Amino acid sequence: MIIVMSDLHFADNNSLTIGEHQFNHNLPPEVYRAFFNEILEFIRYDNIQDIDLVLAGDIFEITRSALWLKDRLRPYAHNDEVTEGSELEGRINEIMDAIAAEPRVAATLEIFRNLTVQMRRPVQIHFIPGNHDRLLNASRRVRNRTRSFLGMEPSDLPFENQYLHRTNGETKILIRHGHEYDAANFGADVRLWPEIPTLIDKKYYDSPCFGDIITTEIAAKLPILFKEYYTEEGILEDQNLSVMFQRLIDFDNVRPSNALINFLFSTPGFSMKEVWRTIEPVFVRMLDDLAFSPQIGKQMIALAGMTNLSGATLKAVLKTRLWRKGLPFWMVKAMLAPVSRRSKIGDQSELISKEECLQKPNSPIRCIVSGHTHNPLVQLMKVEKGVETYYINTGTFRNIITATPNLRDFGRLRSKARVLIFKQGERNPEYNRPTGWSFDFTARHGFGAMPPEQNDLFHFD
Repeated sequence: MIIVMSDLHFADNNSLTIGEHQFNHNLPPEVYRAFFNEILEFIRYDNIQDIDLVLAGDIFEITRSALWLKDRLRPYAHNDEVTEGSELEGRINEIMDAIAAEPRVAATLEIFRNLTVQMRRPVQIHFIPGNHDRLLNASRRVRNRTRSFLGMEPSDLPFENQYLHRTNGETKILIRHGHEYDAANFGADVRLWPEIPTLIDKKYYDSPCFGDIITTEIAAKLPILFKEYYTEEGILEDQNLSVMFQRLIDFDNVRPSNALINFLFSTPGFSMKEVWRTIEPVFVRMLDDLAFSPQIGKQMIALAGMTNLSGATLKAVLKTRLWRKGLPFWMVKAMLAPVSRRSKIGDQSELISKEECLQKPNSPIRCIVSGHTHNPLVQLMKVEKGVETYYINTGTFRNIITATPNLRDFGRLRSKARVLIFKQGERNPEYNRPTGWSFDFTARHGFGAMPPEQNDLFHFD
């Protein structure tokens, strides 16, 4: 049996502390313990001899760590730049240590390392890097540090960028992270390709992308700059500042991501002008950082694929620092619009249909699995001679901010998806159709009060 999980986003929380209060994106270990106990109960009386657990990317939140912001080092480097003993390698290991030391993550990793005992069957873990933990494939030391945290055997080999399950010499299942379908977060725009090969060239996975810069220089930086400007004491004493700080912390949890601007400017209890008055000095500081670091601006232009005109305009704006004379709201929207356009993640079925295995007649692949979008779903992609091929999105294990169809209002959900794939010869307890394989898909979204561990944070709801 194959279990697929993605987008756990284990993170350090150094930047999310205010006084004695801490906002924690990591789910409690009990969530994962219960998850595996449910699977064990589901299969306990059946002939499942062994389990492959595929961790399909964005397991560790490397890109968004505040530890990148303490000096000139940044995560939007090519994997080849992370050489043995380099500063970059040291920073990645420092971030991994900070993540693994976070109490919830430490307890959860212990669960992963002991899965063979808990599941009462041999469990082999496979790790696929995603766009947020791409750098974990950069050097032998980083890879083996990652393997040790997950309880995997040491190896000099890089992690595979996809998992292929083969039966009788044929590939039956293809598992990716899913950023391959997202032009902002992958080293190539597959929309321009006639088809997507099953094995995509490694160079596209090793390259930095536009999303790396946005994650670090906006999503990770804004809460830190806000805290520096207003101070911890000021945020704790002012309810409005507390609400806005919370909004900035949640910035990266918004789905779809092209709703980010609306999310920020629809903060409850604030008019758009009031939101802007509160965050304008923070945005000015963020833009100053970009202006004083011309290399970042150059990388933004290059990785965003900006045209000569738009690239030249951005260069001129950064050089003259026009915002020092006042930064009207319309200018902010104009500057952030390319971010939203490039980061838009909608219906991916058209892109997934470009997969080589779906275009070929009589392909043996029966299932394509990925995550990345944080939106769990199942789609029937192809029926050929009565044989069905499905696409499964594994969703996420974290809290998500969801938007209404008009992208104007927002709600909070806790998401958890279960994807179990039964290999040939294994019996799905609830499904006996003789296909030679089957899958069990369960998507859970929870709504209600905030988790107990967060109830006393700011009392802003």
